[in-house]
Amino acid sequence: MDSINEGEIDQEFVRSFQRLVGAVFRLNGQLLKTAEGLSADLDVSTTRWQAISVIRHQPLTVSQIARRIGISRQSARQTVQRLEESGLVEFSANPDHLRSPLLTLTDEGNTVMEVLRKRQDRLTHRFTDGLGMSIESIDQLTEQLEKLRAHAEELDADE
Repeated sequence: MDSINEGEIDQEFVRSFQRLVGAVFRLNGQLLKTAEGLSADLDVSTTRWQAISVIRHQPLTVSQIARRIGISRQSARQTVQRLEESGLVEFSANPDHLRSPLLTLTDEGNTVMEVLRKRQDRLTHRFTDGLGMSIESIDQLTEQLEKLRAHAEELDADE
């Protein structure tokens, strides 16, 4: 990026991309705000919701959880500690790495996750009702956002 002269950058493209980034940030903020409201009675923050969501089908280490939800390992460790204190998760031995135990949901964690999953249905309806979005259009948007995320991740890894 540093090797590109400012005169070579298409300013209309830059403005368009900046609008996209702003829209993604605002959507993320609104999703988090709405999700907080849906999970407040369960004493589960959105970060905790994300963490239990990623381990509901597959046990993961704290580092893997951090990468999946895009937070630091320290933040993931704190989140996991709160989940463990709440009795929603437990650690189990990791045959691949003795010093990195796997995190799994407890029975109570599975119950909370099922309540949250049902609430995700309401969240989806709330955010998409009346927009006329098809599964295909949502999948295409998801693919494009994933491409951008993966490319940014590669650039960060190169630095």
